[in-house]
Amino acid sequence: MAVSKRWHLTLSTTESYRPINISLSKKIGILLCALTVMFLLFFAGSIFFIVLNQSQIAQAKELSKENILLKDRLVVLSSEIDSIMTKLNLMENWEDKVRSDKNFRAINKEIREMGVGGLPIIDTTFISSDINLSENYSLALNKIIQLKGKIEFDFDTHEELKDLVQLKEELYLNTPSIYPTYGRISDPYGWRTHPITGNRSFHNGLDIGNIIGTPIYAVADGKVSSTGKQKYFGTFIAISHNFGYQTNFAHLHKIYVKKGEEVKRGQIIGVMGNSGRSTGSHLHFEVLRYNKYRNPYEYLNKLEDDIIITKK
Repeated sequence: MAVSKRWHLTLSTTESYRPINISLSKKIGILLCALTVMFLLFFAGSIFFIVLNQSQIAQAKELSKENILLKDRLVVLSSEIDSIMTKLNLMENWEDKVRSDKNFRAINKEIREMGVGGLPIIDTTFISSDINLSENYSLALNKIIQLKGKIEFDFDTHEELKDLVQLKEELYLNTPSIYPTYGRISDPYGWRTHPITGNRSFHNGLDIGNIIGTPIYAVADGKVSSTGKQKYFGTFIAISHNFGYQTNFAHLHKIYVKKGEEVKRGQIIGVMGNSGRSTGSHLHFEVLRYNKYRNPYEYLNKLEDDIIITKK
């Protein structure tokens, strides 16, 4: 007859000399071992879960702090964008004033708004985690897009304004705009009775009388196109300017410039005389635009804002 196998456990303590013997069947022993192992695994899993959960809680707290910080940063960013937009509006007001002062074409307010308009963008990147954060992010994003459009539009209009200012300055410097000499206007532009021939003829210039040696000035920036002596003009100077202008100075006593020389407005180019066909010391001054005579009187003491670009 077979004898069943059993497990024997002996337990003893230092306080007792008599050990405790426990006899268990193999099945009971295996069951107890299995329960022990299961308990240890459950205990270890619980410890791991607690540690992991604590780590996730700490991470969630950290993400919450970062979320709050991100919201605050978005509010600050939105405020900074508003500040930049305000400064851009001030720059636009400055541009509008310059255009008005310089008699340039104004930029329509509606056109400015069209330059930064468009449908708002809704970004859903953060909508699953925080609706408020998602809304603030979309608001900041739309402000940035509007700011970008405004900057690009204003950059183009500022570039145009800069070109117009430079063009107007160049136009002013090359347009006859000051008196060519000091003296009395003795004969105006237009029809007259010629002082020598007595015939009625058209006077293409302006005569300014004074003593011999009175300085003669270039009335605009330009280049001396010719100098010399003629039967009627006597000693003369012709200066060509940009934008189709030419100025002629006749009956001079002396010339201080030569052909091909660049001259500046207000520069002394000669002195008054009585050369050529003349009844006395004076300057005969002519202004031409695209080879057509103009009344020189209309070009005396011109301010920059008085001068505009015109057709031929």
